[in-house]
Amino acid sequence: MPTSNSEITTISPYLKEFFSKYQGYLAAEKAPPEVLIRIHVDEIASKIATFYERLRNIVDYREEHLLRKGAIERILKRRILLRWKDPNIAETLIKEIIRAGHLPNDVIPEAKIKEVQKIIDKYIFLFDQLETSREPDRNEIFQWLMCIGACEIEEKLDPPFKDNILANLMFQVLNERLIIQGGEVPENIKSLQLFINIQRALLRVDNDQLNYRLIKFLYPDWADLPLENSIQIIQNLSSLKNEIQDHIDHPLGPFFFRLCNRYNTIFYLIGDIVYKSQNFEEMAANFSTVEQFEKAIKAAYQKRYQKEKGKLGRLSFYSVTSFFLTKIAVAIGIEIPLDKYLVQHFSWLNIIISIVFPPLLMLIIVSSIRMPSAKNLKLVLEESEAAVFSDKSKNYVLKIPPKKFWLTQLVVNLFYLIMFIVSFGILTWILLKLDFSIASVIIFLLFTSLVAMTGVKAYNRSRELSLEEEKSTILTFLIDLFAMPLVTVGKWAAYGLSKFNIIIIALDLAIELPLQVFVVFLENFRGFIKGKKDEIY
Repeated sequence: MPTSNSEITTISPYLKEFFSKYQGYLAAEKAPPEVLIRIHVDEIASKIATFYERLRNIVDYREEHLLRKGAIERILKRRILLRWKDPNIAETLIKEIIRAGHLPNDVIPEAKIKEVQKIIDKYIFLFDQLETSREPDRNEIFQWLMCIGACEIEEKLDPPFKDNILANLMFQVLNERLIIQGGEVPENIKSLQLFINIQRALLRVDNDQLNYRLIKFLYPDWADLPLENSIQIIQNLSSLKNEIQDHIDHPLGPFFFRLCNRYNTIFYLIGDIVYKSQNFEEMAANFSTVEQFEKAIKAAYQKRYQKEKGKLGRLSFYSVTSFFLTKIAVAIGIEIPLDKYLVQHFSWLNIIISIVFPPLLMLIIVSSIRMPSAKNLKLVLEESEAAVFSDKSKNYVLKIPPKKFWLTQLVVNLFYLIMFIVSFGILTWILLKLDFSIASVIIFLLFTSLVAMTGVKAYNRSRELSLEEEKSTILTFLIDLFAMPLVTVGKWAAYGLSKFNIIIIALDLAIELPLQVFVVFLENFRGFIKGKKDEIY
């Protein structure tokens, strides 16, 4: 039970270390700014680029903290393919990122251009060496390196210091107090799985960022890799990629993720209290007594609650809009031509149902999602005090279930296969009764699966702050039984479509490239006009 007295308690040594690191960060931030030349882009050109970026995000929705990384990756691919026209990729890349609103104008020092160019040169060298190698998976490794390069550039432009020290705090607290039941886990596996799943649960990194941070975790010299040593790296890239993936796909990963995902709320709130403090004295005062800490946690919780509610609302809006626009494009580009000219089985009613159903289902799902109840705050207070104060500390238990007997596993998998057949069989039967063509049935099932997967993702995000145990009912069990096969297919499909999205490819080729040419021209032309005006005395 949380107490309400003003007794001074002992703060965890890990929290003291966290304070010390952040105090050093604040001192560096308050130091007199160096007189540096900052990168500037034209404001009008920036407004056009920012508008396009927001429009693009409606179609190719990414969570807010992944937008910049995605933009860097996209621009990097385009610039590297055209590098024979532009040997100085870094400057144009950074300016594009600033124009798109992913970095502030007149803040990034021009010195960053050389630093980023050094990173790009490293990856271009790796790409060139890879191209002449006999590696059978060259294309796959090329894409993998491109994504890692984008992550490295992002961290060079905006180092995630606060994220790193907060993740380290969570790692130290869980690592010291973790009790594993049900099996022996080697210390190195335990440390790696904690690192991986804290990155996933606390920082919500995507697979590209996780790959890059794991490489840094396992090979700290990666960022300063000399070019002359890169040829040896090329020979081991395939094994390095597989090693990283093995750690990410470790069978114990889901159990560590559930543990980290349950307690991430506590560290979110600790971070909010510390990072929102005006100075070090205010920060220390919030942790001086249990009473002060409870007051600070309650205030941080309410702000975080509203923030997560807003994120859920944006996720809902972008998901519904994205499904609607994508479904229209697929109907015009694929369904209507197939039904009308190939199978000669066309129905406007079926096309309308096919277009309207996915976004409508998504709207119904997100409308039914609820944020945590009022009881959750009490649990948050208890767990927060346990993480912060040494005399209230607790152990964190990770239970590894016993390995199922092969026959039990076989029966479970067989039943899940039957549910696949039942779920998709019922939907297919209904659609055929409505006189859908086979092609339209396949597309309808694909989009329904994507909606189901996105709905589960939205539901999980709604529980971001929740420490309450989830209560199941017969109805929710039956819904899960029917929906999970759709969710599984939706997960597979989302991964495949992320590599090949017709609308995004069209945007990149038909709109983005000409738009960037126009934006650069506009910026140069405005500079020319300004110069002419300055010539008049």
